Amino acid sequence: MKDKTKRIMNFRFDRYEDLENKLEKQAAKGLFLEECGSLLWTFKKGNPKKLKYTVTYFSEGSVFNPDITDNQQTYFDYAKAAGWNFVTQFNQMQIFCSEADNPIPFETDEKEKFNNIKRCMKKSFIPSMIVMILVFVLNLIVQFNSFQLNPIDYLSDPIRLLSSSMIAAAVIYQVYSLMTYFLWLKRSEKSIALGGECVKNSRIMYRIVDIIFMVFVFGSLGYLLFYLVFEIGGFGLFLPLAQMPILMIIFWTSIKYLKKKKASATKNKVISFSVLGIASFAYLALLMVFMMHFGLGGKDNSNYRTVNWQLSETESHEYRLYSDEIPLTSEDLYGRIDYNYYSYEKETDKTLFLSKSVYRQDSPPAKDAPPRIEYETLEPQFEFVYLLAKEHLLEIPEWRDNTTFEPIDNKIFDTVEAYQRYYENTPTGEYILFFGDRIITLNMEEPLTTKQISIVKEKLQI
Repeated sequence: MKDKTKRIMNFRFDRYEDLENKLEKQAAKGLFLEECGSLLWTFKKGNPKKLKYTVTYFSEGSVFNPDITDNQQTYFDYAKAAGWNFVTQFNQMQIFCSEADNPIPFETDEKEKFNNIKRCMKKSFIPSMIVMILVFVLNLIVQFNSFQLNPIDYLSDPIRLLSSSMIAAAVIYQVYSLMTYFLWLKRSEKSIALGGECVKNSRIMYRIVDIIFMVFVFGSLGYLLFYLVFEIGGFGLFLPLAQMPILMIIFWTSIKYLKKKKASATKNKVISFSVLGIASFAYLALLMVFMMHFGLGGKDNSNYRTVNWQLSETESHEYRLYSDEIPLTSEDLYGRIDYNYYSYEKETDKTLFLSKSVYRQDSPPAKDAPPRIEYETLEPQFEFVYLLAKEHLLEIPEWRDNTTFEPIDNKIFDTVEAYQRYYENTPTGEYILFFGDRIITLNMEEPLTTKQISIVKEKLQI
């Protein structure tokens, strides 16, 4: 049985009382802190003990320091003389423990304690929070641009919506953390000015927010992994998800290695961040190579066969021919077609906002290829989603010169609104049909006849 275990510890500098209480409860269960990190902390298993923990702050502390500084050692000796044993540190945070029932507090100057916390937060944690907020906001801007380009694809994609909501939650939580810290600063400053002590920042509301955030993040990650493994699959899908953990492992390994080699804090910081930058570019390059050679698409539950299709005398390409069940086929519209290389494919995405089903009957490229069709059914769950989808579908891209959408008689398809695309005043086989609760787009090679329209209405249950 392993004598060590890892625990997730969410902590904040201004809420040190909560951390002290957590560590004391762990000790009562036989788990004693050995090492702390940004999220995972290491505990050693043993017989339960009643320990007292105290969390202090020292501005000279840093994860890049090869050893404890002389001033830190003096600080530790002072703490030991008061009955406190040094346990571990994380950046400027120092953790001590004592077996005494009522150990002598060695930080008696509340103003100095307050200034220490303020200096430490200003030195590392506030800048890191601001950087994280900026990074997450930039990600949200990218996501918003993706939404603007194609709101239909975005709102029907559960992975993109989930990742965006996780990023948004992280931004809100970081901003909330900064606000509560600055509120604590003002309250503590006022308290100390009146001869009191630092305000205890362990309100039940803060704990509830922390729990909600952690449950949401880890629940979302769990769902994301479940979706990728069981709905999509494929090793390549784990590469993007594994990027951040792998880079963090490389970063911290570099720091620990250089500390063992007694490199200075400055040298350690420069080299470790350089290693992180190089590793990031290398990982992206590896990801791109993997995508080009293997793709990131995972398992495909559709039935298909592969054919090696001759594109020219010297060039060939392998195509997948699917055999999904689709409600409307070219055979329905054009009669029997003697052709063995049709691909019948169905794709469905569904979220809280929008359900999208895409059907296509396609074939490998050929000079005398048979008729191809593609159509899409959208089922918006909210009125604003319906309006967004409508606006996007009727928007004509700049590259589509001489193209217009002209309204057609609603009686033809029994629609609320209906449009047909025209190219240079010539009708095409593209239709956008708006019903009360759904939208259907049709993409045919030529305009539909009256008979074909009847078949479409029957097969698509219009």
